[in-house]
Amino acid sequence: MSAPTVGVLPTAPQILCAFQGRRFQDRELLRSAHALSELHARRLEVRDAFLLAEMDCRRGELIDDINEWIAQEIPQDRFGAALHTESLGAVVDRMARSWVDANQAIDVDGPRSDNTHKHWYHLAELVDGYTDLVTDVAGGRRRLPEQ
Repeated sequence: MSAPTVGVLPTAPQILCAFQGRRFQDRELLRSAHALSELHARRLEVRDAFLLAEMDCRRGELIDDINEWIAQEIPQDRFGAALHTESLGAVVDRMARSWVDANQAIDVDGPRSDNTHKHWYHLAELVDGYTDLVTDVAGGRRRLPEQ
């Protein structure tokens, strides 16, 4: 059984599970989140500038996919809703990058290092921000920028 959603929007735990490759098959946004985490992980191993540019182009496509899905699922004509500064796709991309960085810190520095703590703390802040954002969007208090 998966965690409940906020309206049609996945919760932060669902996004984190998607980054890990769990419970994402039936949700377009979660499939894109998983693909973003895979791209960020592969970026750490690639040194070829052309391949990095291709990967970043694909990231942009996935971000656009998330934003298009959101535009279809969540009406954005809410009168009086505050405008958020970045798209949901960009937020999920930053979370994916932070998740990859936090896991790499564990692998490189161990679970008790200051660097690992710093990365996991940053991810926790992004998770809190995502949770606040989707709660506000689902409640009509905040709207996302148009693509």
